Amino acid sequence: MELLIMKRLSPYIALLLAWLTLSTQAANHPVERLHTLTDKRLYLSGELLWLKLCLTDEAGLPLDDSRIGYVELLDESGPVAQAQIALQAGVGEGWLELPAPLPSGYYRLVAYTRQMRNQGEADRCGQLIAVVNTLREAERIPSDSTLQAPSQPTESNLRLTLDRSTLARREQGTLRIEGLPANLHTLAVSIAGEEFMPLPDLPTAAPIPSTATQSLIDYEGAVIEGTLIDLRTGETAQQTNGVTAWLGGIGNEIQLFSGQIDATGTVRFYTKGLNGVKEMATTTQATNGGSYRVDLQSPFATHPALQLPPLKVNPAWRRALTQRHVGLQVTRLFTADSMSRVEPSLPLFHWTPTKSYRLEEYTRFPTMGETIFEFVEAVSFRTEQGRHNLFVLLSDLSNNSVSLHPPLVLLDGIPLLDPEWIYRYDPALVERIDVYRDRYAFGGQQFEGIVAFYTHRHNYPTLKLDKRTQLFDFAGTQPHRRFYAPDYADTSARESRLPDYRHTLLWLPEVETNGSAEVTLPFSTSDLPGRYRVSVEGITREGQRLSGYIYLLVERN
Repeated sequence: MELLIMKRLSPYIALLLAWLTLSTQAANHPVERLHTLTDKRLYLSGELLWLKLCLTDEAGLPLDDSRIGYVELLDESGPVAQAQIALQAGVGEGWLELPAPLPSGYYRLVAYTRQMRNQGEADRCGQLIAVVNTLREAERIPSDSTLQAPSQPTESNLRLTLDRSTLARREQGTLRIEGLPANLHTLAVSIAGEEFMPLPDLPTAAPIPSTATQSLIDYEGAVIEGTLIDLRTGETAQQTNGVTAWLGGIGNEIQLFSGQIDATGTVRFYTKGLNGVKEMATTTQATNGGSYRVDLQSPFATHPALQLPPLKVNPAWRRALTQRHVGLQVTRLFTADSMSRVEPSLPLFHWTPTKSYRLEEYTRFPTMGETIFEFVEAVSFRTEQGRHNLFVLLSDLSNNSVSLHPPLVLLDGIPLLDPEWIYRYDPALVERIDVYRDRYAFGGQQFEGIVAFYTHRHNYPTLKLDKRTQLFDFAGTQPHRRFYAPDYADTSARESRLPDYRHTLLWLPEVETNGSAEVTLPFSTSDLPGRYRVSVEGITREGQRLSGYIYLLVERN
């Protein structure tokens, strides 16, 4: 029995040792820099901004420590779009959806890690992008006929060639990249419409001290922080001994994390694999006679106001802006579904239930007690002092004579720490019951089995929770979004009546070279004529920056 318990507790011991190690290492960790690369720097409100992140140290050498990158698009007063992006080997890819009502102007695109929150605002990497809103008829943008097109970069240490420098609409082209080093760390390619609007340098933020406490590093996944609130006073809890906090993802799988609570009332959930937007729940359990809730904090940094230069347009750009405006409307109307496809995320909880019960296959009973008693094996309700406790008989039968710990009870992923709640729940609302007959350790608490109840739509109907449990929408790291680019290799595709007004023809945030000195990439043009800029940027494992730029002309038919 003792050997079995220690075996099941080993994940918690490992987590505790890792947490203590990370707390020590955070203060001595190399200073991080998170660099951004976008498919272009001039956008229309309502467009997608594709981006890539690359993590390095101060000297430019790639790092592989932080697992989460925080990206924000800021106006002069605050964020207008935010995202969390997963980093693998210090590299991540994602996007920002620019809101359709976003006013015309220059915006700051900033990226940082949790460790970088320990630094000042001026140390956070970023760039300036321009946004023009062609959807708001009443918006007036100052004009200036003296504005010139931006100067193009000349530095290049990669050789780029096209099979043809001029292509027709819906024609296949080939880009060849030569001069790639064997020690390449990461490489990205973008082919997007030429930028005709000047982009000034990003203003320097005023040096202000960081308001964040010494932050841990997101070594495995996002460290979600919150404050333990005493429900009797409405203030931060002064007594944290005997309090356990939980964070659970709501849905059709188990996503559960226990919180580490320190003496100041700060709660930290060390998560992993949380991506996409989903509903989640926090709840607490106390043995000290108190009642508590957890108020979560935003994972994003606080930014000081920064005055940005005013955006002006040259009347000569009207035709190009009108063309892009029409293209944006056509794209949103005809290909919105193709551009919004994301890959499904992998399950976080990999254990298979001992047995799963789909209740439509059984006789329905009016109460949950009868339902469990009649056909759910090795699970039973026991009445003790007028209350109903749930019991799971383990597969090894080691708790047959004495139960050391209660089982974990979940409803659509919400931890139900009081078994009375599930006992009184209407079984007609439940579609499936999964039973796990082993010991499981989540953080500092061990459970003898898991009983997971799932309703038909995973929306916990009629469940009444007390103030200890809070429900909220949570945006984790972005799932992988596929870049939409039709293939016009055959005649039927080229003659399709489905319009294609892509302004970004190709976006490859990660190019696989397999150590080769050159690589060939196919792409296709759209129905949008004009001059396109081909950009290739990368970095070696020794921190050398790589770049190459050429131009492509798409003719009108």
